[in-house]
Amino acid sequence: MATPEAVAADDARTRHARQQQVVAALAPLLPAHALLWQAEDTVPYECDGLTAYRQRPLLVALPETEDQVAVVLRACHGLGVPVVAR
Repeated sequence: MATPEAVAADDARTRHARQQQVVAALAPLLPAHALLWQAEDTVPYECDGLTAYRQRPLLVALPETEDQVAVVLRACHGLGVPVVAR
C-alpha cells in the first residue's frame, strides 16, 4: 500500500503532466498574457464568493474575443478538460 506522501507525489506529477498538455494545446490559441498556469497566478481563481470551497484551477484562460472563447472551449472539450466560466 502506498504511503500518503507517495500518493500526493503521484498526484502532483499527474497534475503537472496534465497541465503541461493543456498549456501546450492552448498556448498557440491565446496571447501569452491570457494563459495563466503558475501557482501564484492561479490562486486568485481558486474560489469565488464561497471561500469554504477552494480548488486551484489547472490553468486559467482569459480569452479576449468570441473567437478565442470558441477555440478554447473546443480545445478543452477535445482534451476532456472541464471548463468553469467566471
